[in-house]
Amino acid sequence: MKKVFLLFALFMALLSAPVAVSASQLDPVILKNAVDASVKAEGTKLGEYSLVDQDGVRFNLSEYFDGKKPLVISYIYTSCPVVCPTITTEFKKAVDGAKEAFGDKFNVLTIGFDPPNDTPERLNEYARKFAGSAKGFRFASSDPETIERLLSSVGFFRVRQDDGSFDHIDMATAVKPDGTIYRQVYSLRTQPQNLALRLEELFTGKASVSSLSLVDKLKFFCYRYDPYSGKYVLDYPVFVSIFIQALIIGGIFYGVWGRRILARFRKKKEGQR
Repeated sequence: MKKVFLLFALFMALLSAPVAVSASQLDPVILKNAVDASVKAEGTKLGEYSLVDQDGVRFNLSEYFDGKKPLVISYIYTSCPVVCPTITTEFKKAVDGAKEAFGDKFNVLTIGFDPPNDTPERLNEYARKFAGSAKGFRFASSDPETIERLLSSVGFFRVRQDDGSFDHIDMATAVKPDGTIYRQVYSLRTQPQNLALRLEELFTGKASVSSLSLVDKLKFFCYRYDPYSGKYVLDYPVFVSIFIQALIIGGIFYGVWGRRILARFRKKKEGQR
């Protein structure tokens, strides 16, 4: 048992070792609150938001909520140098893949969340540059107040930096045909396939997780989403909790039955001699 506890002490020491963190990263508490806010938005219903698309056509978001097709909303700002173009490129691939599987059974909308710069002209140019063309994709923005209300209602996090750029979460929002937010889809850059999984859930009424392998399920259990890096990272507290519980159960088992079993084994071994 001493060896077990020594191993446990070493394991805890490794986990508590300092880890280098980039100075440009946001406060972890802010990131946690951002993800919590996006999850909290699931199950709420979107209201009336007047938007203008890349062709200068004004429309209301509620026009999509006629009970026929789900809507997938992504978020970008047109002056973004790297991250947003990558998100849009991967989002386009994900949408194309989902359309191969489900056909034209869902709508797609990308919101430009920087109103002063995300004009119809800029949105049109952005769409053609990073989505291949504006065909089949609708990009839209609105006045600052409307965009603020919309982003707040869907739980989308962004913060403007001193240079005018934004730090923002990498996510899309899957919305039911009646306008109810179904699920957030995180990390379009690294896991765009999650979009098809969420749509499959909407179309079939069955959670896609049921078809995942045991390894995949363990990944969902042991990994958490890091909104800053846009990746799933090991959730060490989960491993610590499992390890501690295993130690407790093992200690109880040894204390109650272990010695008896060992004593019987020794007697049997001596008898055989």
